[in-house]
Amino acid sequence: MKSWDGRNWTPRESRTLLDDIEDLAHAPSGGRKKQWFAGVVMAMVPVIYGIHSIRRGYTTLPGSRGAEKLTGEAGVWLAVACIALGAFLHFHFFWRLSERLWRFSERLKVVTLLTLLGAFGRALYLSIV
Repeated sequence: MKSWDGRNWTPRESRTLLDDIEDLAHAPSGGRKKQWFAGVVMAMVPVIYGIHSIRRGYTTLPGSRGAEKLTGEAGVWLAVACIALGAFLHFHFFWRLSERLWRFSERLKVVTLLTLLGAFGRALYLSIV
């Protein structure tokens, strides 16, 4: 696909999911609006879903062949992974764009990523076994 840069048609960079994930390793750009929207509003979506899933007793895992409903311990671990995802977004956008909290954001992002990977891995393991 080509895009117009004002003078010439140039090839558009094709981005992949891995490119987007790599962007999360760097500091976000933006001001107070992005800090509050991405760091609070967007981050609350997976947190609320995770809490709601724990309360109702199951978590839905979307897949290529439809959605899989995980119940019991597997559902709880998947809900914990959702909550960790929301926490990661909060630390990445809200804390990193804060003048006072930015220095703590990297360590907390690592903790939430380890929690997310561990909880998601445990949920998958329990759903297979």
